[in-house]
Amino acid sequence: MPELRRTTKTLISPVAQLKAAFEKVGVSNDSRIVLYTSRDWVTAPARVFWTLDYLGLADRASYLDGGLKAWRAEGRPVTKEVQPVKPGTITPAIREQVLAQADWVKANLQTPGVVILDARTPQFYEGKELGTHAGRLGHIPGAKNIPFTSLVDASSSKFKEVSALEELFRAAGVKPGDTVITYCHIGMQASLLYFTARYLGYSAHMYDGSFEEWSNRKDLPVEGPVEKPAAP
Repeated sequence: MPELRRTTKTLISPVAQLKAAFEKVGVSNDSRIVLYTSRDWVTAPARVFWTLDYLGLADRASYLDGGLKAWRAEGRPVTKEVQPVKPGTITPAIREQVLAQADWVKANLQTPGVVILDARTPQFYEGKELGTHAGRLGHIPGAKNIPFTSLVDASSSKFKEVSALEELFRAAGVKPGDTVITYCHIGMQASLLYFTARYLGYSAHMYDGSFEEWSNRKDLPVEGPVEKPAAP
């Protein structure tokens, strides 16, 4: 595959800023990090996981399934106490390969073994609705749709069973050993799909510029809108 380089449009902060932010809350190179959200915003912990993966720290990070909502529902203890934090020390080991660039994605549109996955909900993937800052309707050519909402149970916010997740990837044409590139509107929803791909053992990259960047670059092709066959 062509060399993977950093995207020109990304939400990720500079390394020094990320390092300072994690150290401020006590993260060190030897920390065990548990990520969760207090709401149903399931993409937020996944975004932090991806950021930690970029910094080379994901191997010591875990995603609390269902977040605080499930924790409470299971009768587990909670507290209002805020403990003092001792700042941590991080030596980033940047993994540029997790952060995909538009031109790299374009170069791999038809590369065998590379599958591009769109994490947006169907109305955006199919080109029926235009994202807030999208320049065109549709999706990246050849991309398959695994909506981020399909990865979790709507009532509990917990991930679906591994077999169900594997079936979603199989249905999208992902085979064992494939490389996965995830994208969405601006890289938030794609973070959850990225985490799931890593959880299932796939080599994964996330295109952080996502469709907002892609659709506004006139030199990049867009596929869609998609017309579904009429019901018999």
